[in-house]
Amino acid sequence: MKRWLALAWFLGLWALAAPLPQVYDRLEEALRQVRLENPTQALAALDRAQSLLRQESEGLPPVLRDATLLHLQDTRQAVLKQSRVDLEARLLLVRHLVGKALYDGFFQAPSGEKAAYLARLSRATGLDPAQVQGVQNLSPEEARRRLESSYLQLMAEDLSRALAAPSRPEAYLSLARAYARFLVIQDSPQSTLKAQDFVQALARVSGGESFRPEVQKLIERASSWRKALAPTPSSQTPAAPSPPPREAQPSSPPEAQKPASPAPTAPSPQAGLPMASPQLAPPQAPADDVQTFYTPPWMGETQARLVRQKALELGYDYNFQLLEALAQTQATVGLAITALGRGDAQAGRSHLDRASWQFHLGLEPVFAAIDPVLTEQVSRTLIHLSTATGIRASDALVVYEALEALRNSFSQGPSPNVWLQLKLWLAQTAGIPRTVFFLLASALSFFPLYLIQLTFGGRNVYWNLLGLAFLFLFLPIVAEGLSYFGSLMADYGNLPWLAWLANLSIGQGLIPYLAWGLTIFFVVALAGAGLRGIAAQFGLLRERGREVTATQDQRPSATTLTSETIVEWDEEF
Repeated sequence: MKRWLALAWFLGLWALAAPLPQVYDRLEEALRQVRLENPTQALAALDRAQSLLRQESEGLPPVLRDATLLHLQDTRQAVLKQSRVDLEARLLLVRHLVGKALYDGFFQAPSGEKAAYLARLSRATGLDPAQVQGVQNLSPEEARRRLESSYLQLMAEDLSRALAAPSRPEAYLSLARAYARFLVIQDSPQSTLKAQDFVQALARVSGGESFRPEVQKLIERASSWRKALAPTPSSQTPAAPSPPPREAQPSSPPEAQKPASPAPTAPSPQAGLPMASPQLAPPQAPADDVQTFYTPPWMGETQARLVRQKALELGYDYNFQLLEALAQTQATVGLAITALGRGDAQAGRSHLDRASWQFHLGLEPVFAAIDPVLTEQVSRTLIHLSTATGIRASDALVVYEALEALRNSFSQGPSPNVWLQLKLWLAQTAGIPRTVFFLLASALSFFPLYLIQLTFGGRNVYWNLLGLAFLFLFLPIVAEGLSYFGSLMADYGNLPWLAWLANLSIGQGLIPYLAWGLTIFFVVALAGAGLRGIAAQFGLLRERGREVTATQDQRPSATTLTSETIVEWDEEF
């Protein structure tokens, strides 16, 4: 029987590792039910989608899986806020992130499975099936060029709609759709766009700033990308008549075709360079740009070159731009601390999610070359806190402190900080494990309180004072468990009005901290008064002992009035 159970368990685990096309089918079925007309059904469908990605996403890379989970969490907030534009934009990003995994899997899948990947890719990213018909029969390079051309055509249409949109919500949605399509083909060697370009344009749209010049630049770069894809091997062979003397070497034309592929990427940033030396311009321009990025003296030559390269790839020409981006991420974490301090966990997680994306897209590649250990810890903590339940303001404060440590590591070099590493590790325990811990501690604290009531619950005033002291001693533990109970029910019990109980936690801010100090004062005062009275009754205090002895001398002897000398022990001792 045990063998059959073990076999069934193994087969169950094997069944969980479903292929990526099947995972997308189930994810698409769940996302169809996400509608603002029925928030309860939408939240339940999002829960199923998150569980699916956590348990059965074997074919999904961890980076894409974590990013998809973050956008699903933002989708929950869009449902709660009843924001139709934000909801549609988040769903677009979720589908296209999974589409990116399908796109990569298409080129790695066996020939018999390519059609399944291609069909799901078409549904996930909105490609016309006629455009992708027969792509599975092409060579990998030809298939890549054809798919990229299709996405770039759709991206150009979306950017044109954003440029001509009559309102900011429509522009934001069109720009988000173009950004989602870019995510699918972002690894192309001919790419002239960066994710940071779209993020900055989206920030301008949502921030009420002028965004049309940024969109126009995106259109121009997308156009240059399409021109880079236009040359095919058949069209490049006529371009080789320039070296006619080498007729004796028939293998030279194929070799001349290989360096031609990166060449089209140079004209877009180098449009103002002279035409006399087009081959020497691309290597020189990055060097001129990188020299403006100052690196501190503590960096070695190799590390400084790597940091400059990463900064240039992210669009930072100067080091103060990198530090300003870090300050913006810290400001976003500060907004999360403010939201969590007033008990608004949804807004706090939203700000942490935004900070996580700012860190991943604009900071992590550079700081990973400076302090990889601390950078990885900050990245994990941000991802965890943006989806965890029961997070407190003190958790976000640790992230703020870690970002400040990264700033110091850039200017002064990385230094080991065991205390900060410990706090970051403890911040990653937020969620269900920490909630269960405090709920269990709160529940167990009632048993000692019950025993204290049995022990000190008599009619002696001093014993009652000592019992009250124990009650105030356990009160912070009970309040902490109650705060985590409210957070748990608000997130998983569909009772958002219980979220205000999080304000009872000591980790929320100044008021709970001072309330905890006040309970300690009560413990000291009540325990001191009760123990002093008990000590006096036992004759351990000199002044009180004399009074007790005097009162005992005035009482009648036990031989005269036996009935009047019978007293209960808790009244005297």
